[in-house]
Amino acid sequence: MLNILLIEDNVTYQKAIIRLIEKEILFVKFKVVESFEELKHINLSDYDIAICDDVLLDTNEHIQYLVNKITTIILTKDKSQKYIESVLDYIYKDDVNTFKYLVQLIKRFNKNKNLKALVVDDSKTIRNMISKYLKLFNLDVIEASNGKEAINILKNNKISLLIVDIYMPVMDGFELVKFVRKEKSFEELPILGVSGINDNSEAVKLLKFGANDFIKKPFSKEELLIRISNLLNLYDYINQYKQKSEIDPLTKTYNRSILENKIDSLFHFYEKKAIAMLDIDFFKKINDAYGHQVGDKILKYFAFHIKNTIRKNDFVIRYGGEEFLIFMPNTSKQEAYVVVYKIKNTLKSVDNINFTFSCGIADEGNTLAEMIKIADERLYKAKKEGRDKIVIK
Repeated sequence: MLNILLIEDNVTYQKAIIRLIEKEILFVKFKVVESFEELKHINLSDYDIAICDDVLLDTNEHIQYLVNKITTIILTKDKSQKYIESVLDYIYKDDVNTFKYLVQLIKRFNKNKNLKALVVDDSKTIRNMISKYLKLFNLDVIEASNGKEAINILKNNKISLLIVDIYMPVMDGFELVKFVRKEKSFEELPILGVSGINDNSEAVKLLKFGANDFIKKPFSKEELLIRISNLLNLYDYINQYKQKSEIDPLTKTYNRSILENKIDSLFHFYEKKAIAMLDIDFFKKINDAYGHQVGDKILKYFAFHIKNTIRKNDFVIRYGGEEFLIFMPNTSKQEAYVVVYKIKNTLKSVDNINFTFSCGIADEGNTLAEMIKIADERLYKAKKEGRDKIVIK
């Protein structure tokens, strides 16, 4: 739940802001305050963010009261930005598009609460400044003074945004970006490059090495936060699309596209791994006898049962019509057998229809394709030997 403190004495603006934000954000709750006297009786720690008119009927002291206590967005008709370094942003009341921007800003602020940003710069002053801005934007921030420090942090933390200076001691921004891009693609980790150097060719070089965007020092807080917002929104859109394209709509397991997009790179990351290929026995006969709706129910139950039985780090993929692949990191085929046997031993009927499955398991093979081929051959062997079997050699 996002708790918003709205400090506004104009009822029309109150209703417009609440209506616009509630239309875009599912779990949001408002507290409306119309005066400074009322505001002084509010516990600010109960709220995530304040949206505040710059002028109230009883005082103008309320903004100074709010800043440094709660992240604040100021609504104004004035063009001055007296508190720009202390508040998240100014929203001007002269255009409907600025209120659309307000909604997007709130949405991004809400999403940022689960994200970590890594700021890498050898200047402590610059790091502190950027960190201050990012924290206003609801991001959790970690700092590093060079690329080598950053790599250690990246190995031990889930970082959603990397901001990196070009020129640093020990390891500079070029080397850091090249290293990161070997591990994570454009859509997996957005990178924003920063530098005070006037040579545009250096910025272009960093972009070619894999940075998503670049900003030149000195920069304003607004420019920095808008660029970050655009990067993170793009990251969200790409990953939402990928998630939809990688999830089988019927069984809610992964589909085959994840094998190339993710599992292939994970395969080489783990020294020990196993693959199990499971196929429902005589599934065509079930469809012919009971209809495709019952067949779909069995597929959904079977996928659900597999997901509830495998370990946390295992992946289940709908490989074909009634065939499922389980990728098991840090697992031998003997250990995989125990997991698959548990799936088999706890299988229940669906609509009083009993069914079984055959399985082939492999931990041999130097590539993902090789291991799948071996597991598939053992699955075929299990079927040939009478089905309802698990074959590991």
